[in-house]
Amino acid sequence: MAVVGTMLLAMCWILSVVSFICFVAVLLKMFQHEDASLAMISIVLTVCSGIGVFLAFIGGWMGVAKYDALRLMGFWTAISIAQFLFCFAYVLILIQEQQVTG
Repeated sequence: MAVVGTMLLAMCWILSVVSFICFVAVLLKMFQHEDASLAMISIVLTVCSGIGVFLAFIGGWMGVAKYDALRLMGFWTAISIAQFLFCFAYVLILIQEQQVTG
């Protein structure tokens, strides 16, 4: 079980890095298309509370045609869903291990 948990956790981290790269790419698209205020708000809110990533995600989908970022946003969405599923599976493994040992 420990190997599976470690692999799931590694996948969570790898997908987190990919998701962060997508976040930066969307911010760059925002800056390129004169949405600097939305990009700056996203950066500030990410540093302060973490909600800026969600704001950039929603803003990216709202301006997907303007940014010509359909593939990027689709990829980011797929990565986010996969990350959620891997992290959820990791938590379930942890709960199961605690019930077995506890």
